[in-house]
Amino acid sequence: LRKSFGAFFVVFVGMIGTRGKEKASCGFANLLLLSLLQWVSLYLCVNSHHPTKSRSISSFARHFAFNNQRINVIQDASNDFADLKALERDIEVPFYIYHTPAMRKLYGMCQESARNILEGRWPALLPLGDRKNVDEIYWLDQLWNDSWRTSDPDKALVYVLPIYPVLLLHNSCNDRNRTKAHDLAATAVKEVMETPQWKRNGGLDHILVASDWRFNYPFDMTRVLGESFATFAKNITQGRHLVDNHRGLFGCAVTIPHTSSLTPLHQAYQPFEKESLLRRGLIKPTDVFEDDRLGSAFNPPSRHDWFERDYTMFFQGKVYHDRPYRKLAFESLASWHYKLKACPDCVPGTNVFVATGDISQTEFPFCPRQDRTTRSKGRIGRFEQCEGVVNGTHRLSETSAFIHRLASSKLNLCFRGRDVTSSRVVDGFATRTIDVLISDLDDMYKYAIPLQCEIPWKNLTYSIEGSVFEQNPRAALKPILDELYKDHRAVTEKLRM
Repeated sequence: LRKSFGAFFVVFVGMIGTRGKEKASCGFANLLLLSLLQWVSLYLCVNSHHPTKSRSISSFARHFAFNNQRINVIQDASNDFADLKALERDIEVPFYIYHTPAMRKLYGMCQESARNILEGRWPALLPLGDRKNVDEIYWLDQLWNDSWRTSDPDKALVYVLPIYPVLLLHNSCNDRNRTKAHDLAATAVKEVMETPQWKRNGGLDHILVASDWRFNYPFDMTRVLGESFATFAKNITQGRHLVDNHRGLFGCAVTIPHTSSLTPLHQAYQPFEKESLLRRGLIKPTDVFEDDRLGSAFNPPSRHDWFERDYTMFFQGKVYHDRPYRKLAFESLASWHYKLKACPDCVPGTNVFVATGDISQTEFPFCPRQDRTTRSKGRIGRFEQCEGVVNGTHRLSETSAFIHRLASSKLNLCFRGRDVTSSRVVDGFATRTIDVLISDLDDMYKYAIPLQCEIPWKNLTYSIEGSVFEQNPRAALKPILDELYKDHRAVTEKLRM
């Protein structure tokens, strides 16, 4: 986590080559220089910016200080990435966290809720649907004691605004007075804009994490923190899940990961086992297992052998309302128990295809299915093409069922929803389930895949172009399923990564 969130500071370095309203994330003019992103200092980011003109990295100064060493920026983008990797131990990006009077009060308003989440207690007023959007809490928690933090603003390259926009958005802080929050935010803006560090680069070296999808629209930042702050925020760098800036809501942006659906279920930074959800009584074995696996629910074979996982493909979520790939998957993939022709003794696995939140749109039975056969599909699993209602008494029962079923599956189908982002990617990482990205891939990598310099996404996930999936879902998935059954070495390498 330190490495990933620490990379937030350096990934956006140099990404201000373009600030046009139609650009996604102030990207480089020369994409071949992408491999340099995590290694150059913030000095490049702020000094390469030109408010009216896009410029390539090659037009800027070439020298940066890494631990008092002068290093020439490599102009040839084809240089061996390993040479750049060797510089990692030398790079530092000193940052300063604002603690002006108004900023301290804004931060303090939400501290109790933030601490509860870190300690595994989900706030009553925060919707569970926002479990994927609380990056700000983990981000700030790790910064206070980080070795890059400096108490001298003159030595800093990056300036952090310690505010919790998502918690404030949902009135999940101790003081839920909107007017008070607006007044404090307006005062904080004035305090920051009067500092020499603001005047240095007009705010582009100032960072705020604002990851809820609602902040993709102008009104919500105004509603949460007031008009003065919303105007101020258009000039700074923001951490977002989707960095399409066609509405001109930020000066620059860095794509950051979602938080996992696992977040409300356990204490931060602690190891997790899906069997703990059963031991805690959040779900019952019948909520997540086929009949023939109930006897080994607390010690399933998959605890010791990943290839013994109960389900092949997993999807659980909303199906209708502008989500065509998901609807198609329910129609074409549910009950498709793929089996290799070359392996007559292989037992095909069942799948999980559970619809949630669409009861008025579906005619699916509730999960787990009692009727295991259908006229059109034949034999079908207990959690295939059914409506996901968990009868547990705990508010986390449905989330627990989601995580357990995912952790019992081999492939996590990450369909795009209303946009190209998907929190399901990090859910797959959290449960060691291999992600299959099914989306408009160009836009997904352009706007929504984080830390591409740190994480070799294309090596540890599978991907299917959305238009290819639409033509024939089964044909699109067949090569992936073939590899899953035939080439355990390739699959094991993805898991290792």
